[in-house]
Amino acid sequence: MESYINKEEKVMEVLRFIGFHRNETLIYLDLLKSGPSTAVDISRRTKIHRPNTYDALRKLVERGFVSQTRTSIKNLFHAIEAFKIKDYIRQKEREFDELIPYLGELSKNTTEKEDVNVSKGAFAVRQAALSLIDIGKEIKAWGAPKESVDTFGAGFLKEFHMKRAAKKIMMKQIYNADSIERIKYLNKFKHTEARYLPKDYDTPVSTVVCGDTVMMLIFNSNPPSVISIRRQEIADAYDNYFKILWARARKP
Repeated sequence: MESYINKEEKVMEVLRFIGFHRNETLIYLDLLKSGPSTAVDISRRTKIHRPNTYDALRKLVERGFVSQTRTSIKNLFHAIEAFKIKDYIRQKEREFDELIPYLGELSKNTTEKEDVNVSKGAFAVRQAALSLIDIGKEIKAWGAPKESVDTFGAGFLKEFHMKRAAKKIMMKQIYNADSIERIKYLNKFKHTEARYLPKDYDTPVSTVVCGDTVMMLIFNSNPPSVISIRRQEIADAYDNYFKILWARARKP
């Protein structure tokens, strides 16, 4: 059974996925736990600076996740019931469904992918990772920092590796030196081999080679971003560099 802490981390991951920023997530969860509160009380409990608290509350109110009650002496903020967030997601899904024909018209003349693509945000990074499974070739990656787990979400990564292993796609991954436990966990999956390099090789950027595609996942930017290059000769060059690093990488 999942611990309370793990469940709360999962909630925060899902809220981030639908567009909550960190302060908004902390404030919404605080209001669920504590009930109607003033901005001052919220700031004190969450330890978020008061101006930032007001800013996050304003955005939550505008999007309907928090309501505001004005009394003669103070303003109280209330979190909407958690199940109503699902109604919000369904509404956005309906709105997007209505736009699909229009978006299809915009892209119908596109016959091939761009050689270089830059995308930003946790969703874009997750989609980039899933596209590797669609390529269906061996995945080789190096320079994975601890922040990568926070960006992807532990639940997403587990699902990604299970899908990849089910399709028998081999993945060789070189982590930064501070990720020994993560390496041991990954090596439990089939079709997976993870190693690490000494701290001198640490980098906040993960580089991935798969088929004719090279990706650079930048985790220490806000928001995280991914640069994707689709060119066979470039992929071959990065693949050769990976082989050099792999030979130097260590098993835990």
